[in-house]
Amino acid sequence: MGTGIYIAAAITTLAAVLFYVFLILRLSGPGGRGAICTAALVALPLQPLAFYLVRVPLDAAVRSAIGTDEAYGWITTLYAPLTEEPAKWLPLAIPLVWRALKPERVVPLALAIGLGFGVGEIWFLAEQISRIPQYQALPFYLFGGFAIERFYVTFLHGGFVAFVVNRLATGRSFLPGALAGMALHYILNLPIFLASINAFGLPGQTWTTIASLFPLLMVIWLGLRMHGMRPAAPKQTGDGTEPKSSEQSPNW
Repeated sequence: MGTGIYIAAAITTLAAVLFYVFLILRLSGPGGRGAICTAALVALPLQPLAFYLVRVPLDAAVRSAIGTDEAYGWITTLYAPLTEEPAKWLPLAIPLVWRALKPERVVPLALAIGLGFGVGEIWFLAEQISRIPQYQALPFYLFGGFAIERFYVTFLHGGFVAFVVNRLATGRSFLPGALAGMALHYILNLPIFLASINAFGLPGQTWTTIASLFPLLMVIWLGLRMHGMRPAAPKQTGDGTEPKSSEQSPNW
């Protein structure tokens, strides 16, 4: 098997770890870093586990029930949000992580889960790609699209789960946040499927362009949403003291 994709995966992993760990450290205070690290490590194997333990049996059941007609194609678009998003909730059930759930740690915890999950997905996909004959002889520098996409998607995984983390950290029901994360994940992946069927009469190249730009646009939007999840800095009163309480802006 070719080594090019594995070299690309290693470079992508290093870039993601350096950038997102720096970001996490900048956004987190001195407390709770053990929980943040634990969340990232627990998330590391969750993508391949969700694929083999849930998605593969689910796909087999769907194929057995309805075959592989047009309806099957649309159903497969639900696989990733329905299997990957719940998998990312599991680190939050670890007692150390659960106790660290506070409004000021929403974004660092979400990014840590996204980092672990995203790195696991990088290597899962690299192994899958390495089995494809036409890719086995390619040098690593021809996998630039893979590297850029995975770097973005690592952030997006954190952005999707941030809605659940935010709900739980602020003592609210997690269900609206869970639905928001799954819906956004579905929307992100939908252009890829639409490209495969030339939806609305648009050529595949048009959909491919849309599918390439969409993650970047969603990164920007989710970045703004996650910024809004951070508690506002306490305002100083006229006598130089802080007010007794401050409200966090309502976010899913």
